[in-house]
Amino acid sequence: MEGPDKRRETDRWARLFLVESILLLCASGRKSRETLRLKRTYVILKWADMVEEDEDINAQIYECVQLLRRDEEGSEEGSSVKFVADAYRSAAPEVGLFNDLDEMD
Repeated sequence: MEGPDKRRETDRWARLFLVESILLLCASGRKSRETLRLKRTYVILKWADMVEEDEDINAQIYECVQLLRRDEEGSEEGSSVKFVADAYRSAAPEVGLFNDLDEMD
């Protein structure tokens, strides 16, 4: 995502530990998940999942994605996506880039 010179981490263990660290943050509480959502961690993980060949790492990425995409307990359906969409719209209301976030699965 940072250009053609960007190389992915080649060490399988480093990639696994990085994803597991994100998973621990996801599991640590609602505020952590909200921060990760605002940093668009979901998007980064989905890109990583598309190129990752290791099944163990893919499984950990899947768990992270499930925690980031789910709605928080006691909130309405679609609230996690709406939270991010509202935050990005308020940060850059003149840019219509994030208008389609409400329609995400």
